[in-house]
Amino acid sequence: MRIHHVNVVVPPGETEAVVSFYVDVLGLRRVAKPTEGVAQTGAWFDINDGSQVHVSEREGVVHPQSHFGLVVDDFDATFARLVGAGAPWQEQPAIFGGRRGFTHDPAGNRIEILELPAQ
Repeated sequence: MRIHHVNVVVPPGETEAVVSFYVDVLGLRRVAKPTEGVAQTGAWFDINDGSQVHVSEREGVVHPQSHFGLVVDDFDATFARLVGAGAPWQEQPAIFGGRRGFTHDPAGNRIEILELPAQ
């Protein structure tokens, strides 16, 4: 069993405001959405060969503690891109053998960034 995708929500019409964050800052790859069976608004991104982040456009408020976590191969490089993009950062105590912290995408979705522990 594995997670196929997580879904985050942005206000209607705001998808393009977060695309560069997921691609340029987090390093995910935007992929085409199916042409049938899903809303054509929003965007999908590959995390790896089997997991994705889906951005959906919806009205409403997201709970401030809702988040998903990404384990990154190069914590320092990811952190540098976050700082360079002006993204917020909240340092957290190390867990699972590596550094971690929280950031937010431009729509306010909370994302936990975790360091890949040394093997």
